Parts: sequence; structure tokens; C-alpha cells
Amino acid sequence: MKRYIVFLVLGVFLLATNVNAWECEYGEAKAWVKLSNDTQWREAMVDGVTLKVHEPFKVKVWVKTKVDIYVVGIGLSSPGVTKVFEKLDGPSLIGDEILKYNIPANWTKTYEWIVRPTGEWTEGWAPLNFGVIFMKTQDDYKNIGKTVIHAYISSEEWKENENTDGESQGGHHTPGFEFFVVMAAIAMIVWRRRKN
Repeated sequence: MKRYIVFLVLGVFLLATNVNAWECEYGEAKAWVKLSNDTQWREAMVDGVTLKVHEPFKVKVWVKTKVDIYVVGIGLSSPGVTKVFEKLDGPSLIGDEILKYNIPANWTKTYEWIVRPTGEWTEGWAPLNFGVIFMKTQDDYKNIGKTVIHAYISSEEWKENENTDGESQGGHHTPGFEFFVVMAAIAMIVWRRRKN
């Protein structure tokens, strides 16, 4: 009985504590993604979307310090050796950091990038990550890191005038399925009329 009470108390404690990977004692960060056809920003992490090769999307990151910081390092990254994403516009290349020095407490800054899949990795899933380091001294620092978007990269080439919604498209459905459904509906209507 005591064992169950201990597990219950521990479970309630873990659920009650706010475990936020976007926050530490030195600062916090938030991120959003806007796909090519989105009208509003999606809060990160965006998962389960499909991107075509060269289909641009936007990433917005907001950073705030809670204490005086000697160095803040901010950047986007993609794991692995294959260059999955490239920057079209923004304050840094993917894999590079933006460094800010002697930052006061309660400093805030918002950064925006336009990013797209390169085509070097297709027909698979790929994450784009965000990281920030808050460094009070060389030996006293805290990191925040999280995936901003986890997308399936289609081998289909994106066309500039094409509107996509980021959902599964192109090649992820049965070709001609709509035709089959229409033909089946017509056949049922004809069969029913003949029966009457």
C-alpha cells in the first residue's frame, strides 16, 4: 500500500511541475513555423508535414534573458552530414550561431529565417533544430535545444506558384483512386435504377 502512495505522490509531483524544454534559469525561447501556404504561424514543434524539394518555409524564434548574460548564442541546425536544409534569408546560416555579448536581464529579440529543403535528402524524415546557449561565465552556462520542424521531404520539386498545405501530398495516395470512387458510385446508381 505504501508503495502505491509513493508512486501516486511522485506521479502527481511530476505532472504538477512545469517541465519546459524552451526555458532554463538563465532565459527562455519560443519558436514558430509558417509553411508556404499557411496564413498563421504554427507553434513549434511542427511534426508530420510533407515538404517538397526547394519549398520555402519560415522559422521565427524569440529569445529572452532572465539574468545578465555575457554571451548568448542562437542558431538553427540539422543533424547529420547531409545538408538537408538551406537558408534563403535570415540572420545566420544553418549550422552557424548568432552571438550577442553583454546582454542585460529581460533582453528580448526575435529572429526570422526563410529555409527550404536542398534536395540532397529526400523520401525520408528530417528535423530542423533550434538551440540557444546562455553563458554567464565560461564555466557557467545553460543550453536550450529543441526540434522546430520534423518533416517528410518528398522528392517532388516545388513550383513557385504552387500552394501546398504541408500535409501529405504528391505520391502519398493511391493514383486514380478518385476515378475509381466516381465509377463505383455511377455503377451503383445504374444498378439501383435497373432494379427498380
